[in-house]
Amino acid sequence: HWLGTPGEDPAASDSESEVDAGDDESRRPPRILMALSRALGSLGRRPVEHDGSSASDEGEGAPAASYSAACQRQLGPQSLRGGASLRPMRHIPIEDAHAWECFSDMRRNEALNAGDFAVFYHSYSSAALIYEVQAALGALLLRFDARRAPLPRLFASDFAETSDANALMGRFVSDFSDHHRDHNVDFRKVALSAMCSFAARGPELCVPMAWRAGYSCRDIHFAALLRGVFEACGFDADASSHLFDAAVALAEKHDLDTTAFGGNPSGHAGHILQIFIRRDLVDTLAYAAKPYGMVDDERTPLSHWLNGDNSFNCGQARVLARPGDFADKARVKMFAFSASETFHRRRAAFQRKMQRLLGKALSEHSLRQEASERIRATAARGGA
Repeated sequence: HWLGTPGEDPAASDSESEVDAGDDESRRPPRILMALSRALGSLGRRPVEHDGSSASDEGEGAPAASYSAACQRQLGPQSLRGGASLRPMRHIPIEDAHAWECFSDMRRNEALNAGDFAVFYHSYSSAALIYEVQAALGALLLRFDARRAPLPRLFASDFAETSDANALMGRFVSDFSDHHRDHNVDFRKVALSAMCSFAARGPELCVPMAWRAGYSCRDIHFAALLRGVFEACGFDADASSHLFDAAVALAEKHDLDTTAFGGNPSGHAGHILQIFIRRDLVDTLAYAAKPYGMVDDERTPLSHWLNGDNSFNCGQARVLARPGDFADKARVKMFAFSASETFHRRRAAFQRKMQRLLGKALSEHSLRQEASERIRATAARGGA
C-alpha cells in the first residue's frame, strides 16, 4: 500500500526479478529491445553544466552542508548513479510516448538539481484529489506554488509531536512498531513512502511498473478524508458536502480518477510526485527505511548514502512532509507526473479552477482568515 504506507502489491513490485537469471534480456524480442534502447537513450547520463540558480556550498549565502555541490553535479542524475540498471524501464510500453516524455523530464530535473538536492519518488493514485485540493487551499492561504505539484500534507499541527525525521524514527520504535507500523494513522498524518530512483525496482515497489495504476492504501476511506479537509477548514457539513461534490465533478472533467470518491475511473490512475529535498535537510526530513517503515540502519544516515555514487535501484525512504518545508522551494521542490496524459497536460487549468471554486466558497462563508489559522494550527486528524 504505497500511499503513505508501503504494502506488497505483486502487480506493482518487480521484487528481485531484475537480478534473476530468468530475467535474461535474450528472451525479449530484438525489435522491442532496439526500441527500448532508443527510448532509454534519452535517459542516459550526460555532463550537466550548473546553471547557478540553486543554492550551493560554493556561493554566497549558501546553506551549510557536508557535501560538495560540484562533486554532486559531476556524479550526475541520482537515478543513474553507481551503474544503476535501467532495465525496470522495460515495464513502460515502447509506444507510450507520454510516459517516456515524463520519465525523460524526471531525468532532466535530476540533472538540473543534482548539485544541491537529493530526490525521492512517491507513487500514489487514490489520494490525488485530496493532494490537489490541499494544493489549492495552500495556494489560497499559504502562498504555496501549486503550478507544478500538489501538496500531500496541509495541517501544521499534525506535526506537533513529530518535528523531524529523528522524532519520526523515535516514534516508530516507541509507538508504531507494535501498532500497525507505518499503517498507523499518526504515522500516515506526517510521512510519505518513497523510493530514491525513477528506475527503482524495490523492495515492494517498481516505480515504472506502478506508473499507470499508481499505489494506494486499501484501508483508507478517502471520501471521508476529503470531507474532513473541508470541515477542518471551518466549513459545516452541508457546505463540505457541496464542495466535495463540486471537487469530484471538476476532477472528472479533467480526467482525474475519482473512483475512491464514488466517481468514475480514468483508466490511468497513477501519479508520481518527484520530491527534491535540499541535501543539508535530507536527514531532517527523511530516513532510510525497510518495508513497513522500519529503520534501515545500513543506509543511515540517509544523506551519506544519497550523496554517494551508489545505485538506488533498491531502497525505500520515509519522507516527513512538513507543509512549511514543502511550500518553500528553497528547501523542497516538487514536480508531479500523471499517467493520464489528459490530466497531466490540463493540470494547471484544473488547479486554477479548483482555486476559484475554493476561494469563492471561503469568501461566501467568510472563512478565509479562520481557515488560514486552522491550517497553521488545527486539531489532530488522520492523514491521507
